[in-house]
Amino acid sequence: MNTNNWFISRLSIAVCTGLTASVFLSANAFAEGGKKYDADEGFGGPAETTHQLEDDDKEKLPIFRLPAIDDGVKNIKDWKHQVYEDTGLQFGLDYSVLYQNLSDTTPGAAHDSASSGIARFYGKWEFINKGEMNSGSLVFKVDNRHEIGDATPSELGGNAGYLSQTGMLFSDKGTVLVDFNYQQYFNDGNTAIVVGKFDPNDYFNVLGYAIPWTAFSNLDSLLTMSIALPDNSYGIGMGHWFNDNIYINGAINDANGTVDTDDPFEEGFDELYKTVELGYSPSKGERYFKNVHVMLWQMDEKTAYGEDNTYQDGAEGIVIGANYTWELEWMVFAKLGFSSVDSAAVPQLYERDVTVGFIKYFAERSDLLGMSLSHGQIPDEFGTPNDSQTTFEAFYRIQLAQNMAITPNVQYLIDPALNTEDDIIVTGLRFRITL
Repeated sequence: MNTNNWFISRLSIAVCTGLTASVFLSANAFAEGGKKYDADEGFGGPAETTHQLEDDDKEKLPIFRLPAIDDGVKNIKDWKHQVYEDTGLQFGLDYSVLYQNLSDTTPGAAHDSASSGIARFYGKWEFINKGEMNSGSLVFKVDNRHEIGDATPSELGGNAGYLSQTGMLFSDKGTVLVDFNYQQYFNDGNTAIVVGKFDPNDYFNVLGYAIPWTAFSNLDSLLTMSIALPDNSYGIGMGHWFNDNIYINGAINDANGTVDTDDPFEEGFDELYKTVELGYSPSKGERYFKNVHVMLWQMDEKTAYGEDNTYQDGAEGIVIGANYTWELEWMVFAKLGFSSVDSAAVPQLYERDVTVGFIKYFAERSDLLGMSLSHGQIPDEFGTPNDSQTTFEAFYRIQLAQNMAITPNVQYLIDPALNTEDDIIVTGLRFRITL
């Protein structure tokens, strides 16, 4: 296929010219000069560890005023700020629970509801040039993902014939090392590198709404599933701002990496996932609020992927994404992805997909409303009864206190790939508490 050669040649050129890795620069913080604990700094997008630390630290304006809880949270935050000043260490703890229920199931399905909890400990130790633009940090995150009941949201969709996940990340993988990497800024914060274990999805094709802990839950709403996405894996990355508006980043990761294994490059260095992205924002600080980007990706053939040592064909593709935010309250977003499919063994879920939607932030009470519509074209080679599936999702996050939020969620699954009988309604509720 000619498009295959086109993608591969351009990815090779981009990677060989120095973008060796999982590269990225964050929303350089609306800050000038030195960094602050709450400066929105970090290499990755809103769901990445460093950004999550900053978001959790921000003062909320909850709908309920619970002085005992809020004062306690303030005391903890003040103590954590002092720890950072003394040592350069930032850290967070949170616990999230997600419950989901299906309106119907396919014949013989085992479950029509599911729930799961995730406890996380995450942090950043800024031990080189603390508080400066050219800082160096060790970033870490450990999850305990556990089942509550008989099924988890990450597998619930299969009971309705749905190929994607209605509850991204909420599984029963146990205790896993999610992030363990070193991040270094250069050139007054305009150039950056990350080396170690990280999730490429936290850095590429990222728009400001993609946060599975505080916003959408469905995999299709959060990610572009025409990409052969690897899991958390070992890699290296670099990124660079050419000026205040234009950036480029790229990445090389272990194609066989998963969040629950720690054998980097077990199949050697000829099974890799490569990415390059070119993007525009009105300013560095608005990268995840006002952005247009084009991303190219290529996944090598995998000879023995996962616990079952499955063969997966190679693939490549392109994604175009954009979002725009008004006054930090309204955001609209859209993503469009295309990929090559040569066999039923390709790793991506869709040959083509599109996602559009919006979010609305209510500043007076720190609540968040979001809606998205996703459509994915399933490869003919998969042989599913339906050749596409469509997902509508809506949520409303209610900030109960400084450190507690509850999020009702509804999803409408139209023509699930393996279900020729019914469309499905998924209702859900997520609770999150932070320290």
